[in-house]
Amino acid sequence: MTETIEKQKVTPKKMNAINQRGLNAVRQKIRKNNKDYAAEIDSYKEDAETFMKEDVEEEIIVEKKPPKRSTLLSQAELISADDGGFTTIGAGGKAMYYTPEGILKQLRTILEARGRKNTDRLEQIRVMEKLFDVAVTEYQKIRVLLTLIPTRFDLGTNAGNQMSQEQWKL
Repeated sequence: MTETIEKQKVTPKKMNAINQRGLNAVRQKIRKNNKDYAAEIDSYKEDAETFMKEDVEEEIIVEKKPPKRSTLLSQAELISADDGGFTTIGAGGKAMYYTPEGILKQLRTILEARGRKNTDRLEQIRVMEKLFDVAVTEYQKIRVLLTLIPTRFDLGTNAGNQMSQEQWKL
């Protein structure tokens, strides 16, 4: 902006009105923004090199690697599944696992499918209930509940003006 103003002062040719208004608007925004950060700007002007140096604090981050799951299921895993010996199969014929790491991804797919034709809303509710059981942190539980509640209300839109009693109680 400073360079543009200096060039404008030197050249005999004036800037057109639209560009002049835009330049003035940017100048005013910068002045307004600089008032908010006056202390930081002054400390930068005093000594630019020390201002840019950051205080380095070392943090030890321990990364936890999730256990790897094989795509092939053993007979023992099939029998010990939650749904009475049945395993949920998703798109592509692969078994669906509900893990705490995949909760937000599952919720995103459910939200994307909301309102589309031929979506099984009861199945979406069942999936979200399983996700709520799997959720570890409070944030994950809240996110699941904030998706589950409107989905339950969506279920009742086709039946009329009221929600079924069992859905209301849940």
